[in-house]
Amino acid sequence: MSTYAILTEAHDLKYLGINQIHTLPSDKDVWEFVPTKVDKIIRVNGIVLDKNSTEIKGIGKGFIYYKGTFTERAAIIISSDRNVYDEVDKSKSAVIRDYSSRMSFSKIGAKISLSTPTIPDFGIAALFKKSDQKYWRFNCPHCGCCQHMEWEKNVDFDFKKYICRKCHLELTPETIRSGRWEAKYPGRNISGYWIPQMIATYRTAKDLIKELEDAEDEQYFYNFILGLEYLNPESQISAGLILKNLIAEKNDEKDCVIGVDVQLRELYVIVGNEKGIFGIAKLEDGPGKDKWDRLAELVEVYEGRYVVIDAHYDTNSVLKFAKRFPYKVYMNWYKEDPKKIAIIRFGDEGKFTDKPKEFEEEIKVLTDRNRIIDALIDDLRKGKKIKFNFQRGDMRIDELISHVKKIYSRTVTDKVGEEHREWASLGQDDFFHALIYFKIALEKKLRYEE
Repeated sequence: MSTYAILTEAHDLKYLGINQIHTLPSDKDVWEFVPTKVDKIIRVNGIVLDKNSTEIKGIGKGFIYYKGTFTERAAIIISSDRNVYDEVDKSKSAVIRDYSSRMSFSKIGAKISLSTPTIPDFGIAALFKKSDQKYWRFNCPHCGCCQHMEWEKNVDFDFKKYICRKCHLELTPETIRSGRWEAKYPGRNISGYWIPQMIATYRTAKDLIKELEDAEDEQYFYNFILGLEYLNPESQISAGLILKNLIAEKNDEKDCVIGVDVQLRELYVIVGNEKGIFGIAKLEDGPGKDKWDRLAELVEVYEGRYVVIDAHYDTNSVLKFAKRFPYKVYMNWYKEDPKKIAIIRFGDEGKFTDKPKEFEEEIKVLTDRNRIIDALIDDLRKGKKIKFNFQRGDMRIDELISHVKKIYSRTVTDKVGEEHREWASLGQDDFFHALIYFKIALEKKLRYEE
């Protein structure tokens, strides 16, 4: 598919003179991909370039730009008629969105997204779900059943051969090659193709069964061989981590701290103390009171000692609220410590800048997102610090668990091409982040008391 993209780009650069952007996960990928693939194809096809470097190919007014996504430079100064996003799932989605905005004034405005899928509802898997979903379909020569290849239905694992899902007789390479692309949802305006190695007829069922046997884990096999998304249960946070920390004791609801995640219409709130969490609530605007007024009532009723609020989404509203409760409310940003020393950095405990500290600086909190999640999970596993004054089956705990289970760990590539693990989300996870902010507030209280 990358070769298809290169040929399409080179042809349209020469004959149409359009501007194009081709992204890869990192700058390192660009410097490996262009000399070994792009340059060879352009040379073999006899295309003479006016501009020829690793990052830019040009003829006349038309250019192809090759860019990594783990860099924030130059994304806003390039206009484009077509963008090719290569290895979408390993790329930085925010930068891809920036490059998409560079096609606003193009009459073509085409996007091509290519990737091995990774997890459900993410990256290329999410795009394919929105597409017309083309599958390679063929008819069984024995029973006439129209079908596409699926691992569990079309493989005889005992005799290591491909079989018809209906009559279970053998499928030959000629039968598979006789197929055609058919869309499951032909009316949709995104054209999507699922291309598993099962339809590459030089790969036999025996080959792929051996691939599965030799694979380090199932995720590799499902992603790279079958072209399917896969989420290893071990990469998710289990419901058991919450349930094991439920306690029956009644909370005195004193010396409370509060964690708040901010969204457009709601505030997601966790209230508790060292004895446990007793409040899990979603605050919305109501008659005569907005969500911030309702949060103020909670702070007053429970005499909140420390309140940590997500400052990413609506910074001005959070700052305005903090001024109602000076030095009780702290504003949190997820930001990694460049020295990799502290997980949580409170503005009133150290310097962020050389400037004199103002109120906004003193209530600022910078937290390493990945490491605070690791620390929270460690607390839950060891049964330390965080308990829940709820019974099993409580709807509030069930909703918290549903948000917690949206968090999973994945491996990503950074700007220099190095892989590392990070925590990502599959969907709504607001109460999980409120729980993190509760932990930060509790840490602040413990530090102060010490």
